[in-house]
Amino acid sequence: MLSYLASGSWVSGEEIASKLGVSRAAVWKQVQALRTKGYQIQSSTNKGYRLGANQDVLDPEMILKGLETDFVGKDLRYFREVSSTNEAAREIAANCENGTVVLAEVQTKGRGRLSRPWHSPTGGIWISIVLKPEIPLAQAYRINMAVSVAIARAMLRLYGIKAGIKWPNDLLVNDRKLCGILMEVSAETDRLEYAVVGIGINANVDENSFPSDWNATSLSREMGSQVSRTKLIQTLLMEIEKAYKQMGELDTYLDWRDRSVTLGRHVRVTSSDGDLEGQAVYLSEDGALGIELAGEHGEIRRVVAGDCVHLRALLS
Repeated sequence: MLSYLASGSWVSGEEIASKLGVSRAAVWKQVQALRTKGYQIQSSTNKGYRLGANQDVLDPEMILKGLETDFVGKDLRYFREVSSTNEAAREIAANCENGTVVLAEVQTKGRGRLSRPWHSPTGGIWISIVLKPEIPLAQAYRINMAVSVAIARAMLRLYGIKAGIKWPNDLLVNDRKLCGILMEVSAETDRLEYAVVGIGINANVDENSFPSDWNATSLSREMGSQVSRTKLIQTLLMEIEKAYKQMGELDTYLDWRDRSVTLGRHVRVTSSDGDLEGQAVYLSEDGALGIELAGEHGEIRRVVAGDCVHLRALLS
């Protein structure tokens, strides 16, 4: 139904009924059902139906129609509402195909790093991808690196936005959070079985709805108007597939490092070894962050995982 209304033009109920092979009454019931889900659908006795202005429709059929990938997103599971796309993806990960995608309009219990709540209202892109590269568990960092680079490339390609990568897994625009990544893995002995990569992008979300301490932004704010989530998802999945195929190559690491907005910053990192504070001085090929500790005569500590806070601006 949404596929016929997505253009924003008037479409007669008779035409929709004929193409779908249903009655006019069934079309009317579907329109009512969509309205209860929040879609603004106008109706006219002489013209039929059309989608109201500024309605950004997430329709899996439309996404698949323009998706130019070999395997990522070819199996697309869409939910109007789900507790967490990562949770839904983990439930099917062992038996689904590589590149399977779970997409939701709303998450009711979205999570970020350290199990923090992730605000996931209508208008964002809340998506999880099941990836199954044949690599040792110790190389799982390559997945996060490749996905981060792919998201940044998609933003630049579509909108000319130069999103920076904040170690280990956020994307920022003008020092404000646009996107977060949460990767969860399953392994047997030292071999990776699968990775579920959750991605949350503030697309057409009112950033004022986020907690003030999130310092968030959105694509609609940065662009001055709503963006097509369908086009963004298609481009995002294509860039992720491309980066996945190049995973582990030197160019992917160099792109990831060059897009960093953490290098040169004074940071505080919370890890299993406690809190470390100092200047971020290097990013290694295995994704580790090097911190020159404050007041420790130049001692540099290597951190492979942790939660990072930027304390001061880039040092000159």
